[in-house]
Amino acid sequence: RMQQQQQRRMFTAALLALVFILAAVSTTEAGKKEKPEKKVKKSDCGEWQWSVCVPTSGDCGLGTREGTRTGAECKQTTKTQKCKIPCNWKKQFGGK
Repeated sequence: RMQQQQQRRMFTAALLALVFILAAVSTTEAGKKEKPEKKVKKSDCGEWQWSVCVPTSGDCGLGTREGTRTGAECKQTTKTQKCKIPCNWKKQFGGK
């Protein structure tokens, strides 16, 4: 009889340990699923659209080009960028 009681206690302890382990695992898994994902800040800004490079003087060399984009929440919708037109560009089209 004493042996049966000892077996029951061992069984009960093993069962409680199993329940505890299962509860710990399910809590960990639930925590992983419930974590809020990092919010990706979506911008309504469109892609930059660039004009052709306009040389500062002549038809080649340093110049500027204008960039624009749309979007109500954009901090910057226009900007100017330096650019360079190679002076041998005419040769590519058969010019002198």
